[in-house]
Amino acid sequence: MSDSSPTDPGILHNRYSGPPTLSQSNGFEIYPMPFFALIAASEPANLAGWYQKALGFSVLQVGPAFHLRRRKYQDLLLVPAQDERIPTLGGPLLYFDADGELEVLAERIEKAGKVGLVNVSGPLATLWNTSELRVTDPTGYRFVFTSRPRDPDPDIQSRVATILTSAHRLGKPV
Repeated sequence: MSDSSPTDPGILHNRYSGPPTLSQSNGFEIYPMPFFALIAASEPANLAGWYQKALGFSVLQVGPAFHLRRRKYQDLLLVPAQDERIPTLGGPLLYFDADGELEVLAERIEKAGKVGLVNVSGPLATLWNTSELRVTDPTGYRFVFTSRPRDPDPDIQSRVATILTSAHRLGKPV
């Protein structure tokens, strides 16, 4: 048992510094994944191809599952649907950072065509001063790719700065 508080700066640094890199493979860092989505598909190879073409994922590893990665900490595992693992049909919204590339991603999706897409919307401005591109894949999984807006709303920026400054003065984590 530790005497440290969850807000101890040493604990926060260790908790949020990310997992250690274990090796490299296909140009990607190999590390214990802090998060991933597992999608059971009747044809995982076809779905992996769709993710590559439409959303820019790359294949990190194949067999028996397809391990796909778009950016660091943006991992998907596509596994074959079997008797004990029925095909995935939808799931929670998965938010992925696409800062600096949201428009490029939207163009990529447009070029890939609407084949297999259930829904695409955006990029759209949000009330919390981001831009979002929402995509639903062929299995029903919903992805939101989010980015800072090109022209941030100065009123929202000012309110957020005030909140962060107040929290910092009070010594509270945000």
